[in-house]
Amino acid sequence: PPENASQKYLNTLDKVGAYVDRLNNLITELLDTSKIQSGKIELHNEPFKIEKTVRETVESLSMATPGYEIKISGSTAATIMGDELQISQVINNLISNAIKYSPGSNKVDVYVSKVGDFVKISVKDYGMGISPQDKEKIFERFYRARDIQKKFPGLGIGLYISYEIIVNHNGTLWVESDLGEGSTFSFTLPIMKDDGRRD
Repeated sequence: PPENASQKYLNTLDKVGAYVDRLNNLITELLDTSKIQSGKIELHNEPFKIEKTVRETVESLSMATPGYEIKISGSTAATIMGDELQISQVINNLISNAIKYSPGSNKVDVYVSKVGDFVKISVKDYGMGISPQDKEKIFERFYRARDIQKKFPGLGIGLYISYEIIVNHNGTLWVESDLGEGSTFSFTLPIMKDDGRRD
C-alpha cells in the first residue's frame, strides 16, 4: 500500500533531519577553529562499528547527490573507540570534496579495509587531481589549491578540520594524487582492542 512507502520516506526524512541537526551543531563547534587548535573540542568517545558509519554516511550522501555513484568495496568488522559523528563528518567531507572536484565524472569509490591494528578508509575520485606543491599544503588551515579556488570559491576549512579530527583520534590522514588522474584521500584509525566483554 502507498502509505507504507510514504511512511518509509518520512522515517528516512526524520533520520536525515536528525543527522543534519547533529551535523550543524558539530559544524558550529568545529568552525571555532581555536577550539581545535587548543585541543578543546570535546570528543564523545564511544565504541562504534566503523563500516556501519561509512555505509550510513554514504547512504545519506547518495540521497543528497542522486547523479553520483558512490560505491563501497571491502569490509571490516572493526570497532573504533571515538566520536562517531566527527568521523562521519570526515567521511562526508572527503566524499563531498571528491564530488565537488570531479566535474565530468560521476563516480566515487570508497574502500574499507583492515591494515594491522588499524582500519583504513579511502575515498577515490576521478577528478582533476592535485599538483605536488599543492599536496604539501592541502591540510593547512584555510589553504585551498589555486585552481580549485578559482573554480569553487569557498571556505578551505574542511580538510584542515578533517585532518585535526583524525589526529585527535590517533589516526593519520593523507592524499595520493596525480594531476588529471584524480585523488585518493585515505585515513587510518586504531582498532579498539577486544577486551572480551563485547561481542
